[in-house]
Amino acid sequence: MEKVLVISSNKSASEALVSFLRDSFMCTPKVVESAYQARTYLDKDPSVELAVINSPLMDGSGLELAEYIVEKTASNCIFMIKEEQAEKIGERAEKIGIIVVGKPFSRTLLYQLVKTLDIAINRSLKLYKENIRLEEKIREIQAIDKAKFMLMEFKGMTEDEAHSYLEQYAMNKRKKKSIAALEMIDKLNEQYL
Repeated sequence: MEKVLVISSNKSASEALVSFLRDSFMCTPKVVESAYQARTYLDKDPSVELAVINSPLMDGSGLELAEYIVEKTASNCIFMIKEEQAEKIGERAEKIGIIVVGKPFSRTLLYQLVKTLDIAINRSLKLYKENIRLEEKIREIQAIDKAKFMLMEFKGMTEDEAHSYLEQYAMNKRKKKSIAALEMIDKLNEQYL
C-alpha cells in the first residue's frame, strides 16, 4: 500500500498514526487536519488507497467525510471514533463500506485491519490488471475478425483465405496481427465505403 491519507485534527494522534503506518507498511502517509483539506486532496489525487480518519475533526465528526470517501473515491476508509459512538453509527457506516474502529484500540488490531486491507487492495489490483489485459485481447480478436469479415465480403475470400491473407500482411509489415487488422480495416473502408 503506497498512497495513504491520514485525517486528524489531533497532532499527537497524527504523528502516532503516521509513525505506525510508515514503520509497519513502508509507506509515507499524507496528513491533513480537516475534512475540507481531505476533500481537496482527494479531488486532486483520487488514487489514494486508504484514508484513516481520527474523529472528531476540527470541522465536524468526520462521518460525512467517511461517507464521501467511500461513495466518491476508490479509497478504503477506516473511521476511528470513541467506542460508545462507534456502536451507534457502526451498522449505518458498515453498510456503505466504512470500517469503524472504536477508540481506544490496540496497535495489533490496527495492524491486522490495515494488513487485511492491504492484501485486499493488492488482490483487487491484480484482478483489475487481468481484466484490462483480457479486454485488450478481446479488442484484438474483434479487430482481426472484422478485418477477416471485410476481406470475405469485399474481396470474395473464404475465411481461411482471409486469415492467411491477414497473417501474410502482418508478417510483411512486421506488425502485430491486430495492428495489421486495423490497418486492413482502414484500407478496405477507404476502398469500398
